[in-house]
Amino acid sequence: MTEKLFLRDAYMKACEARVEAITAEGGIVLNQSVFYATGGGQPGDSGTLSLKDGRSVAINTCIKGENDALVLLAADGAVEGLAAGDTVEAILDWDRRFAHMAMHTSLHLLCASI
Repeated sequence: MTEKLFLRDAYMKACEARVEAITAEGGIVLNQSVFYATGGGQPGDSGTLSLKDGRSVAINTCIKGENDALVLLAADGAVEGLAAGDTVEAILDWDRRFAHMAMHTSLHLLCASI
């Protein structure tokens, strides 16, 4: 299970997290996350995982996995050198997230006015 930090603070832009698993398909499961998963018509978040050694992994999106886990999908499946137990900083593409939040709210307002 991934603790969904965005449920407590939708404006949190980054967090430190521990890699819980790398899935057979190359997805990354963290113990906690600021990344919102694709669902309900809203796209999942994208961003970056910064590793302690200075490398980074680009995240294309986030999806819902088994057992209430959030699975981050890396660009080009590039998860080499990343393993369970590693500590990372999960950083959102904040401009994209904020645009999705504004669009989501705007669509609710539009639907209410029709």
